[in-house]
Formats: sequence, C-alpha cells, structure tokens
Amino acid sequence: MNPANWQFYLSEIRRAMAPSTGCTEPTAIALNAATARKEARGRLENITITLDPYLYKNAMCVGIPGADERGVALCAAMGATGGNPDALLCVLEGISAQAVDAAKALVAAGRVEVKTREDVPGLFIETILQTDCDEVRALTLNHHTNIVRVEHAPFAPYVPGENAHAENPLRAYKLSDMVGFAQSVPLHELDFLREGIEMNLAVAKAGMEFGLGRAMRTLQEQGVIGRSPVSAAQLLCASASYARMSGVSLPVMTATGSGNQGITLLLTLEAVAQERNIPEGTKLRAAALASLVNIYVKSFTGTLSAVCACGVASGLAASVGVVYMLGGDEIAMLGAMKNILGSISGMICDGAKEGCANKVELSSGLAVQAAFLAMQGMSIAEGDGILADGLESLFENLGHLIREGMQNTNRVIVEIMQGGAACHERMKQAPL
Repeated sequence: MNPANWQFYLSEIRRAMAPSTGCTEPTAIALNAATARKEARGRLENITITLDPYLYKNAMCVGIPGADERGVALCAAMGATGGNPDALLCVLEGISAQAVDAAKALVAAGRVEVKTREDVPGLFIETILQTDCDEVRALTLNHHTNIVRVEHAPFAPYVPGENAHAENPLRAYKLSDMVGFAQSVPLHELDFLREGIEMNLAVAKAGMEFGLGRAMRTLQEQGVIGRSPVSAAQLLCASASYARMSGVSLPVMTATGSGNQGITLLLTLEAVAQERNIPEGTKLRAAALASLVNIYVKSFTGTLSAVCACGVASGLAASVGVVYMLGGDEIAMLGAMKNILGSISGMICDGAKEGCANKVELSSGLAVQAAFLAMQGMSIAEGDGILADGLESLFENLGHLIREGMQNTNRVIVEIMQGGAACHERMKQAPL
C-alpha cells in the first residue's frame, strides 16, 4: 500500500482518539465553559449552557471527576471555576477542592442555567458566561473538542447548518482497503494504539476493585461465569466502564468521542489476545482495522444517537478485529458484523451512567462470540430484518433506522430521565 494512504488512515484513527478523564459529555461541557472563562475578564457572575438533547442526556446523571455530586449545571460550573482548557478532555483532571466548592456555590445560588436546543443537527454546546464587566460565548459543534467560536458580546446568532459536519472521506473506501492498510502499515506507526490499550487496562484494573467489575470477578472465581475469551472481554470492559462512569479520576483512551467506545474497542481485542496468545503485532494491526471500521460506522450513525454505539459501532468493529486476529477473511468479517447488527441494533442509549457498563459488557462479549461464530461460517443472513449484503448498504440501513425511525426516541428517553427520581437522587451522591 502507498505510504500516502497509510498517513490518511493513521490521521483518521488519531483524530478519532484522545485521552479523556471522565465521561466525554460532561468533560466536553466543562471544556467549553473553561474556554469561555479563559477569555473572559472580571469576576464570574452567571453561566448559561445550551446543549443538544443527545449530549444533555449523556451528561445528566453520570459521575464527574473530582466531584461528589452530578448534573449538567455542575459540569459547566466546574469548567468555569477550575477547568484547564489546554488539557482538552482531561480538563477536570486534578481540579482543586476549592474550585469544586466554588462551582457548587454557583449552582446552589441559581447562577447556572441549563437549556436544550432541538433544532441543531448534531453535537452542540454553547456557554454564555457573564462577569461583572464582560460577556463571552464559546460554541462547540459536531465533535466534543471542536470549539468553533470564542467571542465577546454582542454575539451573532448561531444558524443551524453552519459548520455542518462533512461526510467522512473514509466512506469512499472498501473493507478490503482497510484490511490492506492493517496488514501493511509499519508496526512502529501503531505504537499509539498500544498506549491506548495500556491506559484503558489501568482503568479496568481499578474497576475490578468495586461495583460491576468486582462482582463479575467474584462470579468468575465462584465458577458461575466460566473462563473464556468471551468472559475475559466482558470482565475487562465492564470493569473499566463502571470505574469511568462512576467518576474515577483516571484517563481513558476514547474512540470517536466516547470513552466507553474506546474501552469496548481496545479491551475486547486485548482480552482475546491474552486468552489466545495472539502476537502483539497482530493485535495492534487488528486494533487499527477495528478503529477504521468504528469510524466508518459512526459516519452513518452520527456522533451521538438514540442507540448504544458500544454495540453497533465499537463492539461491531472489535468483532471485525477479533476475526482478523483469528486469521479470518473479509467474508467472515462481514458475517461478524451481521451477527452484531442482527442481535443488538435496537439497544437504546438512555444516558451515561454506571448502567452503561452492563451494555459495554454485553457488547464486548457479543463481539467476541459473533467473531467466533463467523469463523465457523455462521452468520445472520442478509435481508434478515435491517441487514443487507455489503458494507455500505449494511450501514446505510442502520443510519436510516436511527435518523428516520428513531427521531422521537431520544426525546422520550430524556422525558423519562427528567422525571426519574432515581437519577435525581444519584446526582447528589458521591461517585464511589
């Protein structure tokens, strides 16, 4: 393969991956607010934060690094009082207790207003920060760290469609192109993937000491859950996800804007590699291929949606990577994708919280099982439900289902969450 094509693929993978301390939705809110605060002069007085409904849903009830309470308002306030905008999605790493207390005081005084905006086409964060002598707006569009405006009042109104997300150029390529890249790229170019795996393994190790990770490890020790590549992937991924969603202050390597997707993608492959003694180089090549497939799928589903991307995107992509590690061909890879989409394409995303770890567990385990079934020549047939024959048509169907068939799903999920007493109670609880 032409080295110029290596650089294209590598840039796509690198662009889709970044370390994040905490769930990416609250950290993106904090980053936006911290960026506005860096630009503003004077004493902070009020914050108004406006979000798209999908991002709002994912920030409502999830743990926040460094805080013993939860909520969208607190995310924004912490970004403004103590966030480091230069650290991007690690904006809240090492935040001081004084900054957290100041943020809580802002929220308690009613000086942080939270709004949602329905007419924006994708990820949207707007912070308007008022001080005693200044007013600043920061605007994030399409991707969690894509801050497109930082400006002083008066502000020009944001028009939906402005800075619209262009179609990903990866869509022009075939699965065979991605496999060819994975097989031929020099291994030293993939060292950053090894670093991502090690980062996520550290979070998994921490997560095995409490919550879902500790419970699953106990069940394995008791023989309730047998030891296999499937259960090994479930243990690693569930442990890391639960720790992250609880607010543990350790960085995670994200994939396509999500720590849970990064966990599912990388640790599923790591678990199978450990169980089957897969060479390091083969594992890294599988991770590169899986990363490209994940980006490809997300170009159809969008950055955020009403379905859980840990299943239909990162879990599906990990399944392709497992097939690669097992020596399977493109027919088996497509078979693994069909096994995933024919099983959990309807798994909803009902906001970020500890329960996401159960979905990550399900997705990672199914990814491994789907790959091994495909290696036996067993896959769900095209034409079964939303499935189709061929990579592009398969995900065009999935994207159509999400965009057209589930337009009201996210609205209903948010309505249920807003009325849920359990969520509001968790917002006042310590993460661990």
